[in-house]
Amino acid sequence: MEILKGIPVSPGFAIGEAFILDSEESVIPRRFISQPEVETEVTRFHAAVEKAKADIRELQRRVSDEIGEEAAPIFDAHVMILSDKPLHDEVLGRIRNNRFAAEYAVSRSLRKFEKAFLRTGNSYLAQRITDLRDIEQRMLQALLGERKEEIRQLDRQVVLLAHDLTPSQTAAFDREKVIGFATDVGGMTGHTAIVARAREIPAVVGLGTVSTDVSTGDLVVVDGNRGIVVVNPDEKTMDAYRRMMKDFHVFEEALIGEKDLPAVTLDGCRVSVAANIEFPREIETVLQFGGEGVGLYRTEFLYLESEVEPDEAMHFEAYERAISMVGSLPIAIRTLDLGADKFFHIGKSTVDILHERNPALGCRAIRYCLRYPDVFRKQIRAICRASALGNVKMMIPMVSYCDEVIAVRQMVAEVQERLADEDVPFNPDMPIGIMVEVPSVALTIERFCDHCDFFSIGTNDLTQYVLAADRTNEHVAGLYWPGHPSILRLIREVLEKSAERGIPVSLCGEMAGDAAFVVFLLGLGLRNFSVSPPLIPEVKKLIRYVTLDKAQEVSDHALSLGTSREVMAYLRGVTREYQPNWNFM
Repeated sequence: MEILKGIPVSPGFAIGEAFILDSEESVIPRRFISQPEVETEVTRFHAAVEKAKADIRELQRRVSDEIGEEAAPIFDAHVMILSDKPLHDEVLGRIRNNRFAAEYAVSRSLRKFEKAFLRTGNSYLAQRITDLRDIEQRMLQALLGERKEEIRQLDRQVVLLAHDLTPSQTAAFDREKVIGFATDVGGMTGHTAIVARAREIPAVVGLGTVSTDVSTGDLVVVDGNRGIVVVNPDEKTMDAYRRMMKDFHVFEEALIGEKDLPAVTLDGCRVSVAANIEFPREIETVLQFGGEGVGLYRTEFLYLESEVEPDEAMHFEAYERAISMVGSLPIAIRTLDLGADKFFHIGKSTVDILHERNPALGCRAIRYCLRYPDVFRKQIRAICRASALGNVKMMIPMVSYCDEVIAVRQMVAEVQERLADEDVPFNPDMPIGIMVEVPSVALTIERFCDHCDFFSIGTNDLTQYVLAADRTNEHVAGLYWPGHPSILRLIREVLEKSAERGIPVSLCGEMAGDAAFVVFLLGLGLRNFSVSPPLIPEVKKLIRYVTLDKAQEVSDHALSLGTSREVMAYLRGVTREYQPNWNFM
């Protein structure tokens, strides 16, 4: 038996026979053409583009019928790339000037773009390489004819193992046959991971060499909750995972039945459980799972989905739609967090992300917005206008200095003054808060209390910055532990100092949705959780199982432990104590 550790990207369990997807690519002949053949090859290229677009649209339709519109933007992006003028110019230039055959020109051109993406050092772009390869495969398929696709010929259930998977491959899987997958590379923010979550396929990525270490026919377990793949498990492990799978399904059904019950501890303390979203359409899901508002609305996806730079009207329309759906419930709109692992590029727009050696520590989020105030001001106006429509808060990400908050407040005041002159309604008392995700803020939180109406702890970035471990990098996945004692103590510091000044705090990182941390966070004083929509019922249920005295006892003991492993073992044990069915964690 061998246990491999990777990055969990889609929850659930899969037990089955391994099927290794051959990553060998078609051999593209280095074929040259004569001058009379040039226009024929140009025509072949254009026909291949249209065929690839049609195939993607058909796949998009089938996926939308199955899982709704969540994955639609991914395939829209593929069609956008296929329509990209610089790409067309590159390919046509190779056909006309170098006399390359269409398939050779396509392959060379797309590989050039892939190398350029890698050279940027930008992790978001590095994960977009799978999208380019997806498009390359479709183009070559259209130009060279159908290649053998063994995965389509499966007559049994398998766990798929591959070096990498494209979003189209993941979307096209027969869900009855592919019950889970694991890959050598990848990260949480990749489009393949997004499609896997949308299709509810248990998945683990970033395993390094799983596609070569395991053979077709081996028995494997994919644990998408913990990011573990077990190869040829012994009987004891198999029995444990069979119980976990059974309990997992029973537990999920029970949770849905209780989703509308309030999150109130046994001794009567009311706790709020809101949701993290990226698109207004997700609010319907939030309400279906019993969410009590939106604790984090990520607005940069307005840019990542768009073919043009979003203007004030586009911002306002999105916020207006979200507020109309959420009603009187609170919604915290986070200002743009472009940069780092989120990249946007439209021609020579001012929102082009700078090429930086270390973008995660560079000009991202509020640093970027203050660098380009014209871009930022459009969003501020839209948020201020939206504040007249509902219970709206504005949240600033990646703050590291009080001066940044002061600068934003000054911009908001100037925008509100202009809106008043224009007789445009807005809420002059709209709360303005910050994300606590940079260690400098967590360590001096009391200095920010005079400038903020609320705080939201972003444990994903806080953890990676404190531990110096990139959360999207499979090579250091084993170092990224939200349960590290340093993280726990920083959270306690923020909660205690904020409580002394009467500043409300929420926690919107993945830690908030991890059942193992819920009791601990309650004990520290957290009263506002914001989690992925499907996790809302689970968090609310666990809150109903405990008293505050017990939660404080748990947090005190966890803080006395010296290592991440000790912390996690203890907190998981506490969770099982309250709900034995949580043995699948």
